[in-house]
Amino acid sequence: MHESDAIPVVQRAYPEDLGETQPEHTPETESPTIREVTPEDLGAWLGKGWRDLWQMPVALVHGLVIALAGLVLMGLSWNQPWMAFSFLAGILLLGPVLAVGVNYLALQRERGEPGGAGLGWLEALGGSVWGFAALLALLFVIWASFVWMWIAVLNIGELAVMGQLHHLIGAMLGSGAGIVSLVGVVVAAIVFGLVVFALSLATIPALLDHRVRDEATQKSLIESIGVSLKAFNHNPGTLILWGLIITALFMVSVATALLALVVIFPWLGFAMWHGYRDLVATT
Repeated sequence: MHESDAIPVVQRAYPEDLGETQPEHTPETESPTIREVTPEDLGAWLGKGWRDLWQMPVALVHGLVIALAGLVLMGLSWNQPWMAFSFLAGILLLGPVLAVGVNYLALQRERGEPGGAGLGWLEALGGSVWGFAALLALLFVIWASFVWMWIAVLNIGELAVMGQLHHLIGAMLGSGAGIVSLVGVVVAAIVFGLVVFALSLATIPALLDHRVRDEATQKSLIESIGVSLKAFNHNPGTLILWGLIITALFMVSVATALLALVVIFPWLGFAMWHGYRDLVATT
C-alpha cells in the first residue's frame, strides 16, 4: 500500500469519555439556582414580613421617614399635578433601593444579631447600593421626562397648569386628547414599572446576602441584577402578581395620604427579603 493510500487520521471533535465534557459557562449556569414559586408563597411572604415587622418595630422608623419625605414632596408640588404624580411614582419605582435598611434588618434578624437602626448597610454595601440607586433614578427620570413630553404634545401644556393633583384624572377624562394622554401614561407606567421590578426584585437582598455572608465571594452589582432578572424570568406570572400586590398596597398608602406607608413600607421590605430567600438557592 502506498503512503498516499493510507487512511487519514480523524480528529475527534468530542472526548472519548463523555465524563470529560464540561458544561458551557453562561450567566444562567454561573448564577444561583432559582426556585419555582406559586401564588400561595406570596401570602407566606406577607405573613412572615408582618411577623418580622412587629418583632423589629424599629423598622417603622424607616416607613415614617419615607412617608414624611413623600408628604413634603406632595406639599411642594400639589399645585403642579404632573410633578406631584411623578414624585408619587418615584416612591414606588425607587422603593426597592429605599428599602435597603429594612432588608438589612431582616438579614440581622435572620442571623440572630442585634437589630440596631438598620444602618449597617452603609458599611456593608459601600458604593454598590449608590450605583443601583443611580440606575433606578435614571430610569425614573427617563419615564418622567416621557410623561411630560407626552402630555405637552397632546395637550399643549393645558394639563400642566390646571388645579391640583386630585383634579388630574377628571381633567384627563374630559377630552379626547386627555383620554389618549391617560392611556399613554398608564402604558408607560406599566412598561417602566416592569423593567424596574425585574431589575430590582432580588438585587439589594442578593448584594446584602453575599457581602455579609462571605466577603470572599461577594457579588458585584451586575451579578446581583442578573440574579434578579433570572428570578423574574423563571417565575414571570407569579412575580407579576407580586408586583400588582405591591402596587395595590402602595395605592392604599396614597389613599391614606401616605400615612399607611409608615407600616406598609417596612412590611413589604421584610416580605421582599423572604421572597428572595424562597426564590434564590444560596450555596
